[in-house]
Amino acid sequence: MKKYILLIMTFSLFVSNTAGAAVKVGLGFDQGFGVTAQFDNINAFIGNDGISGDYIFKRGSFSEETPFNWYVAGGAFLGWDHGAGIRLPLGINLNFDDKWDGYFQVQPELDFDHGSRSDVKLSADLAIGVRYRF
Repeated sequence: MKKYILLIMTFSLFVSNTAGAAVKVGLGFDQGFGVTAQFDNINAFIGNDGISGDYIFKRGSFSEETPFNWYVAGGAFLGWDHGAGIRLPLGINLNFDDKWDGYFQVQPELDFDHGSRSDVKLSADLAIGVRYRF
């Protein structure tokens, strides 16, 4: 329980520090089911399986007529029960309304497990979600 209180406090401080930034909040699947948020170039997620954060360092569009745009990010994740790691999300973003957007991303992950099952493994994961811009 203390872990969740600390995360909520950290998240609220982060939101207050980015008050002038474009803020999007919604629901999605990444580290389990949870809350997703975007603050300019930072994607954050808190779910029932863990927490993740990514920095978007490259964006682009396919063409002027296509409603999709793409992005490449780098970040890290922490699982509540299964270690931590780094990842490289490759995503597609769709703005389907002035205030709403959806995203889908594939992320290769390098997972550093800890404890008695200590090892390093390379895997891939998916994330999907919908956000509302304030």
